[in-house]
Amino acid sequence: MTPPAIAVLAAVLAAAGLTAQTDPPAPPAPPSTTSPAVAPPTASSLLQRLAARDTPLELAKQICAQLQDRPAAVRMQRFDFVQRRYADQWRGFAKARERLQRQFAKAVPKAQRQQLGKGGEAKVAALRAQALAISHAPELSKQRIRAELDPLLQQLRELVLTTPESVARQDEALGPAIAALRVQLGDVRGWFDLYLGSMQDLDEVPGGRRHVDLVPPEPEPPPAAAVDEDLHLLCLSALPLTTRDQQTILENGGLRPSLDPEEFLGTLELNEIRIALGLPALRIDPRLGNAARDHSRDMQALGFFSHESPVEGKRTFGDRAARAGTSAAAENIAAGHETGAAAIRGWWYSPGHHRNMLGGFTRTGLGRADQLWTQMFGG
Repeated sequence: MTPPAIAVLAAVLAAAGLTAQTDPPAPPAPPSTTSPAVAPPTASSLLQRLAARDTPLELAKQICAQLQDRPAAVRMQRFDFVQRRYADQWRGFAKARERLQRQFAKAVPKAQRQQLGKGGEAKVAALRAQALAISHAPELSKQRIRAELDPLLQQLRELVLTTPESVARQDEALGPAIAALRVQLGDVRGWFDLYLGSMQDLDEVPGGRRHVDLVPPEPEPPPAAAVDEDLHLLCLSALPLTTRDQQTILENGGLRPSLDPEEFLGTLELNEIRIALGLPALRIDPRLGNAARDHSRDMQALGFFSHESPVEGKRTFGDRAARAGTSAAAENIAAGHETGAAAIRGWWYSPGHHRNMLGGFTRTGLGRADQLWTQMFGG
């Protein structure tokens, strides 16, 4: 190609926006991988979120952790907001708990009526007469209790007593309400932990303890099992009982927080047996409980197992009751049981102890020291 021809070709290519180069165009520069710096949330924004009523527990935990190293004034505000949120949660749970108890109590008699069915009351009367005749028989023995009395008591329990499951079947709304209250109690306990943590943190802050002391402390929430414990007790107290028996069961329930859990449950088990058999419920006498517990502790500490104590002033159960400010008419002792219900079952198969438990007493006190148990009865 002649030089003039080459010049013409170059002019044509240039006019078309092309070049005579064969190298590909350079690739575009990759995007930057460096993100703009994000400022940490301010203490004010975190506190505002913590105070909001719709902030869930898990987010509140994260916020509290983020505020951990902030100035003293911020940590004091954190405590104030957590305290208010816990108080709100506690009040909400208390109201929901009361609503559920009322709803559940209404369903208890319905559950019992369904269990009794047609002619159930007459059957219960006949079974009770048979059972008490065996229990009062002079020739009562462990073998006879197992062979003859246990089947009668089992039938009576199935007819007279209710369970949370049988009661929940009477109202389709009860199951979801019970489940929701369990979750709500878990949240309340979580908020209480945050409240305690925020309070303890202020011990390390100048003026922190003084700030905490400006307001009354919040009450501790019920134990995790409280919802189910409530229902168990209502299964008994909400039955169509005499006014005296209902009052006794409710008063016993009011003493529950001050008792060893197994001491309370052992007496509850005995009262379930007595009510199934048509006998009056026994009232928990804290003074008898104190005397019984003291004897169990003496047996453990001094290595003896007897109704007669070597301790001066405590020789007989009457002496021990008098020292506690009350009186007693009978006493049971047992060893080797981990739970109150197990102690009751052990005494159930021992004729003398059995008669004490079903006797014509009005008061009782159950006290333990590890696996040593004492049960006292009064008129």
